[in-house]
Amino acid sequence: MTYYTGRDGALRLGGVTIAKVTEWSISASVDALRTTPLGHSNESYIAGNTDADGSATILYYIEGTVSAPEALVNKVINTGNAPSAPVTLTLIYGNRQIKFACIITQVAISCRTGDVMEARINYKVTDGFTVAMV
Repeated sequence: MTYYTGRDGALRLGGVTIAKVTEWSISASVDALRTTPLGHSNESYIAGNTDADGSATILYYIEGTVSAPEALVNKVINTGNAPSAPVTLTLIYGNRQIKFACIITQVAISCRTGDVMEARINYKVTDGFTVAMV
């Protein structure tokens, strides 16, 4: 029997593994559209639109001269007021992956004495999943 652990996880931006990720999550749902005709006493439904979002916590550090999480953080924290363009993220665990285009909706950078700085990102999946090897 095989179990997956956090040690098996990674996060890719485009096709490149980025930063050091301490956690990631994804949540997906589907709307249940009611199709019960008048006069029937039992409810019936069909599947409607899907929706998905998630988050990841990335360690904030410099590798060479580049900040590792910069490509994600700068989608929200940037100068000017250009809207955030979608990015392709891949969540990996073991030999499985979930790949999707998303918009980075929120970034929170935190720092505590004695800890490594972190950047927590939230994302909203757009146009469904490209790969879903769950």
